[in-house]
Amino acid sequence: MARVTSLLWCAVFAFTGLSARAGTIYNFVTLNGPGDNAGGTTVNAVSNTGAIVGFSSNANATVLTNFVRNPAGTFSTLNINNDPLANANGINNGGVVVGTTGGQAFSLSAGLLTLLPPASPGNTTSETAFGINDTGVVVGQFADNATGTVPGFVDASGQFTILNPVANAAVTNAQSINDNGLVTGFYSTDGQHQHGFFYNTGTHTFQLPADPVQPNLFLTQFLGINDSGLAVGYWQDNAGSQHGFIYNVNTQSYTFLDEPNIGTNNGVQITQITGINDSDRIVGFYVDSNGVQRGFYADPAVAAPEPWSLSLMGLGLAGIGWRRRELTQMRERRTSPENNRLTV
Repeated sequence: MARVTSLLWCAVFAFTGLSARAGTIYNFVTLNGPGDNAGGTTVNAVSNTGAIVGFSSNANATVLTNFVRNPAGTFSTLNINNDPLANANGINNGGVVVGTTGGQAFSLSAGLLTLLPPASPGNTTSETAFGINDTGVVVGQFADNATGTVPGFVDASGQFTILNPVANAAVTNAQSINDNGLVTGFYSTDGQHQHGFFYNTGTHTFQLPADPVQPNLFLTQFLGINDSGLAVGYWQDNAGSQHGFIYNVNTQSYTFLDEPNIGTNNGVQITQITGINDSDRIVGFYVDSNGVQRGFYADPAVAAPEPWSLSLMGLGLAGIGWRRRELTQMRERRTSPENNRLTV
């Protein structure tokens, strides 16, 4: 009996070990939003329920159709202040959408539009909300005419924290905040080269991750984060090609991946991963071989085991079957008439 148990555990260990070595693969699905009339689709964020927010465009980008793709796969279009150029940028579990309209940050809940207060009263000339977590804390950026810079912000029920990861930051984009209060985004000191950052709203401290080690790196943008500490974004090379990544905050390591339908246009390829939820669903957009921008979402799937591991698993299952037959025979012996006789 002990020998069979050992075989079973060895088989299970081999199977799970293979999964860990092979890592996670993603099944990509192209998403074209309503109103996508040759102008393309931009996907900006995904909630923990799987709702996806973004916008699609007509051919000359004069009209944007903002949408939520519901978890069931249906689309709901959003009327944001009757503004044809409004942007829906973030969404939380409660279905609250945030973005920008007419240079003002907004939240949209059950059809009710609320314009957010200025991050710096008297000094804010424009403001954009990029992300919202499940407790309603909003992050974004604003133009500060007092300093001539564009800082990031955290808005907790109208209480603003201004974000500048380094003292000489010219532009800071706070893009996403998870339910643990960890903010991610990117900043620039020269208006061109960009680098990622994290801001802990509990400790009020910044963390500046190292840029990915890639040839001809020009900039790095962090765009989304989940509660497990997985962040997503993209890096760009000197030629303008953009490639997606997943960054693990805990191990400080990058995983690089592009949408498999990515095209090459004038030598340039584009994939941006813009959001990730607690199920590790990633969303974003890419440019296809026709030069059209397409949205996508992708769910993780464990890679199929190698044949040798299947053999070990089969051995383990055979052991289970052997053990099941043994137990059945023992029960039959216990319940047989011979074994049920009373001894007097």
